Amino acid sequence: MLLPRLISGLRTTCSSVLRQQPFLKPAVTTTVRYATHKASKASNGAKDGPGKRLGAKKTTGEKVVTGMIIYRQRGTIWHPGENAGIGRDHTIYALQPGYVRYYKDPAKHPRRQYIGIAVTPTQTLPKPQNAARVRRLGMVAVPLHETVKKSDLVPQGTPMTREDNWKVSQGSYIPRAANWRIGKVMPKLVRKKVRADTRRKAVRKREIAVKKRK
Repeated sequence: MLLPRLISGLRTTCSSVLRQQPFLKPAVTTTVRYATHKASKASNGAKDGPGKRLGAKKTTGEKVVTGMIIYRQRGTIWHPGENAGIGRDHTIYALQPGYVRYYKDPAKHPRRQYIGIAVTPTQTLPKPQNAARVRRLGMVAVPLHETVKKSDLVPQGTPMTREDNWKVSQGSYIPRAANWRIGKVMPKLVRKKVRADTRRKAVRKREIAVKKRK
């Protein structure tokens, strides 16, 4: 009879205590989200880096050699044409020495712009279809002109003299004589012998001049 009364009274006292002291209630866990970007710090300044110097480095008609950069870009605004290559950052550069050309080639693509290298100053790009291939040796064909006169010729089989050696012009087709034969014609070179005491005096004189400068 006495036990149920005690239990009921204990329940009422516990509930009243919990109402008066809310800190005894079960805790609720909450998460706080922090900023992923620092605020009001030096590292939060404006991100304005240096320019990348994009654009054309060579204009139409300029002479270039192999490896020279012609155009820097982001994306393929210009495409590599004849004798030109493209890097992984879309830089157009020369593959052969020649002259820069900016052009369009409707036969390849109706809207693409190309940068190519012409071998000669008068060559135009694009080349017509089925045109002859241009040599890629980095050379320009020059017509051969005979510059040697008949009076300058030295007959073969006769020993050369000093006067004959002077007559031979540079770039001519006259066969050159052997070195031993030319050496016999030319005068001997006499070297002056420098004595040891003279060399020592020169060294001593140089040392004194250096000390005076100091």
